[in-house]
Amino acid sequence: MQAESQPNDIALLLAMEESITPAEFYLGSETCMLGRGRGCQILVRGAKISRLHAQIEPSGPRYILRDAGSVNGTFVNGRQLTDSHTLINDDLIGLGSPTPILRFVDPDSTAYNSNILRYDERALTFWLNHQPLHLTKSQYQLLLHLYQHLGSVCSRESCAEALWGRDFDPGLDSGALDQALNGLRRVLRKAAPDLDLIRTRRGIGYELVI
Repeated sequence: MQAESQPNDIALLLAMEESITPAEFYLGSETCMLGRGRGCQILVRGAKISRLHAQIEPSGPRYILRDAGSVNGTFVNGRQLTDSHTLINDDLIGLGSPTPILRFVDPDSTAYNSNILRYDERALTFWLNHQPLHLTKSQYQLLLHLYQHLGSVCSRESCAEALWGRDFDPGLDSGALDQALNGLRRVLRKAAPDLDLIRTRRGIGYELVI
């Protein structure tokens, strides 16, 4: 078990799903194992997770993430690893899919935000500011699309396809898409008034920032 209190300058992993234990893990001088096996320091449950899925090794002041020969791969910021990766502050880690389930936090760079948006894949529920979000079907589909593409800008075309499963028709869909985005923003703002989680990139699309 880790100590109950830790210096505030130690890097850590922060869970983004309720199914991951522990919710916070401080990285030290030992290798950290991630997977569904009992010997892993970060225990992740899921059908796509290998017993030993990935590992994080210290390298001086830095930490190196490597896939451990998993079946479904390890991802950082939506991209599958083909080699080792030196973690930097706010890197988002996915195991078995690009959807991020862990955030790497380096307090030397910035303090982490306790209001982080989390997704419980098994319950199909988003959490913000430690509270579940009550979303309509369209709001959920839109937020999930943005969440699955963290670190990238989602075009209006891709957002429309996520909502309706077809190509974007500007004449038919523009108003409905704007309405869905505005409604989602209201829900997020109600849960976390000080955060602007969906940013508009004019002429390009939308980006989820957490």
